[in-house]
Amino acid sequence: MARPVIIYIAPNISSFVRKDIDLLSAKYRVLAPHHNWVKKLLVPVSFLRQMVFLSMNIARTRAVFIMFGGYWSFLPALFGKLFRRPVFIIPGGTDCVSFPSLRYGSLRKPLLRTIIRLSYTLCTRLLPVDESLAFCSYGYLEPRDYDFQGFRYFFPNLKTGHTVIYNGVDVSSFTITSGARMPGSFITISLVEDQRRFIIKGIDKVIDLARSFPESQFTIAGISRKMVESLGNLPANLVCYPFLPPEKFNELLGETEFYLQLSVSEGFPNALCEGMLGGCIPVVSSVGAMPVIVEETGFVMESSKDEYLKEKIREILSLSSEKKKLLSDLARKRVIENYSIERRGKALEEVLATFAS
Repeated sequence: MARPVIIYIAPNISSFVRKDIDLLSAKYRVLAPHHNWVKKLLVPVSFLRQMVFLSMNIARTRAVFIMFGGYWSFLPALFGKLFRRPVFIIPGGTDCVSFPSLRYGSLRKPLLRTIIRLSYTLCTRLLPVDESLAFCSYGYLEPRDYDFQGFRYFFPNLKTGHTVIYNGVDVSSFTITSGARMPGSFITISLVEDQRRFIIKGIDKVIDLARSFPESQFTIAGISRKMVESLGNLPANLVCYPFLPPEKFNELLGETEFYLQLSVSEGFPNALCEGMLGGCIPVVSSVGAMPVIVEETGFVMESSKDEYLKEKIREILSLSSEKKKLLSDLARKRVIENYSIERRGKALEEVLATFAS
């Protein structure tokens, strides 16, 4: 008997998109077309290619999943409406925010904002990876562009319902090594290839903290060599890596006490969960899902002001060994119990059972 067909559309096949496709592939035949939505000149061509693909496949599909709202989400949402097929859009971060001062956020661009609003209006259900992407007060960045963020803030008349489904991580892939952790050490994991992401991911703050705390060790993983070269002289206690193989990544986590994420904006960062699984105590900015992920297992920075951040780091570095061991164990336990890939898979199945039966 042939398996039911599901379409999964994304601007690129990232690691978390691949995880969703693998989850759904256990019971469904998943069609994941690749069209180029990155190059602006190719967007009209991608629209045409996507239209052909949907015309050939929408009638036989059980449902359509779309990662992020964008140019790629409009036609699938429209076709789903016309052919009465459920369409689920997964807001993940940039499609829910606007930071004009930093040139970040899809909702700061009038045309793209309109496309996203229409997509969200036409789809069956929105599945944000955290409630903060629907609506939240915002106070971390100072000065800030808006006091609130989230698609319900920018689209106050939106009628489409939403269900939060957290991202999931493979908890079996991250084990704690028995070696000793370097006292006062911090690691940040972010894909940083240009100046805009350098600021959005808070790497400027990490470098400033490294300069202010020369007795501590700081590590940034995921920053491109070209970006590092553009920064000039960096403090001696800061080590930068591009993205690393899993075994090296695990090794770094096992050697480090704190996972540091000072992003201006986030959705649901898998890297934070991976750091906590590796036994690192989380230290994060108060944006996106991060305060919810961390809760009482670490520390949440409420402001991006330099003096505030330095004062909080001083407090964190004064923790006793017993307290750090307790928080490390609690951080790992929290991710295992709440953010496993199995929990996400079950939640996706429940949505399908409710809207695509």
